[in-house]
Amino acid sequence: MNRIILIGNGFDLAHGMLTSYRNFIDDYWKELIKKLANGNFNKNEFENEELIIKFFIGYDLTNIDTYKKLKDKIENYSGTKIEINFKNKFFEVINTNCFINNWVDIENEYYLLLKNSFKDKNCKYHIAELNNDFNQVQRLLEIYLKKVEQKFKEDFDRDINSARIKSNIGHKIYSDFKLKDFTESSINKKAELEYSKIQKDIKGLKDNQVEMNELNEENQRLISRIGDKEPIKEIRKLLVSDSASNYFILQPEEILFLNFNYTFTEQIYSNHNEFESYHPNRALRKKYIHIHGTTDKYDKNDVIFGFGDEIDEDYKSIENLNNNIYLENIKSIKYLETDNYKQLLEFLNSGEYQICIFGHSCGISDRTLLSTLFEHKHCASIKPYYHRKDDNTDNYSDIIRNISRNFNNKSNMRDKVVNKEYCESLK
Repeated sequence: MNRIILIGNGFDLAHGMLTSYRNFIDDYWKELIKKLANGNFNKNEFENEELIIKFFIGYDLTNIDTYKKLKDKIENYSGTKIEINFKNKFFEVINTNCFINNWVDIENEYYLLLKNSFKDKNCKYHIAELNNDFNQVQRLLEIYLKKVEQKFKEDFDRDINSARIKSNIGHKIYSDFKLKDFTESSINKKAELEYSKIQKDIKGLKDNQVEMNELNEENQRLISRIGDKEPIKEIRKLLVSDSASNYFILQPEEILFLNFNYTFTEQIYSNHNEFESYHPNRALRKKYIHIHGTTDKYDKNDVIFGFGDEIDEDYKSIENLNNNIYLENIKSIKYLETDNYKQLLEFLNSGEYQICIFGHSCGISDRTLLSTLFEHKHCASIKPYYHRKDDNTDNYSDIIRNISRNFNNKSNMRDKVVNKEYCESLK
């Protein structure tokens, strides 16, 4: 069996990389306000590609380092004379939503505006302008992520917590399978496979054609454990027990790091021999796919930024518009620009696999791809590693609700998704 490590933004955050959309927006304003506080503009007006800020007598930027703080001061203190006018309407939308809700999903906001541009006949924010503004935000995001990743490379090994984080996550990546996490049919199939390995020896012992001490050590141990009981039934019980690894090889044959981020954080786990839980003598194949591209221009894997939910009821209407500009930022179309998706399908079709979710919310912006992964006939287990918050609550339930939207067959979902009792936090 194989394993997919499904990597989302929470994976980077767990390593101290500030790569969320809110981090990106906060950093934009922190750097901008720093320029303004230093007077790096002409007269009483500052302008860049995204906005124009006008200053009047009495403005004060003391202790201001985010858009939220700036807006609060503008709205609540009459002495602050600042006027902000956005040239990029999409950038204004995501900043406003981040200000109101304290978070934002940029890709989802884009899709909502895209749908509004053809549904509302009075909409003045046309799709061409929206796409242009969205692409401008993508460029800003890429610049920010490059900066964050460079800082991570410089700081991670010096961080006193990095060794603990690396050990905790690395052992999860290379851990043995726990068959109680798997579907009933997968457990049954595994039991039949293990029985086939000892079936000849069992018959030989019964027919007195071979002695127990003539068998290999692994088969001796398993046959002795089963005794005179029904073999397949006993093997199945043993497979889901805590002592399963004493009798069976339950290590992955191949691990696919399926990264939805644009960063290369998973590379710090490329050497499986660093983690003693993985037997160093076992052959292990590893594969890396950055399904949404990277910010590294040399790997010929451009960033895919947009929306990916062909299941949405409005998506068919968008296709029926017969206007390609509406499909410019649809992920499933952009997947065809590289062979990443083809490589992924080859992996899915190669045999049964478990999906371990590391920091991915499983939200609807990736629903087309996630449905392919989750509903595939070879998917035998979906194990979320949740985020435990400071107040000791966690987001397990949120992940499960999002996962459910990727399934047409809900009973299939309940069989595949690992219940919370068998799950744990990522770090």
